Amino acid sequence: MSAGKPTQILAKRLERLTGSEASCCVPEYQSMARDVRRSAAFARSLRRAKALADENRLLAVALLRRQGELCACEIQAATGLTHATVSHHMAVLAEADVVLSRREGKWMYYRLAPDAPPELA
Repeated sequence: MSAGKPTQILAKRLERLTGSEASCCVPEYQSMARDVRRSAAFARSLRRAKALADENRLLAVALLRRQGELCACEIQAATGLTHATVSHHMAVLAEADVVLSRREGKWMYYRLAPDAPPELA
């Protein structure tokens, strides 16, 4: 199947749905999608979505939303996860700019990043 075949099929489908000739706009939409995928904002949103797609990470975020700041051991107690697993999950959330961390002696404390989406848990 040629590369143009899916575009032709999509154009026909759009024409049926909209009642307008669509072959001219499909490349425009594809170009728009490529531009969106290349943007830093899209990459950041995708990282956040992937980080929050795990039940335990989302639970940790909900706990932080309610408590403000928690020690890793408090997150461990609440979730029933091992210390290593909590550390891994919190590192994923930190990499996605969802949480911030600070070390106090041997303790690690986490809080939501100031620009964390407000709708989180």
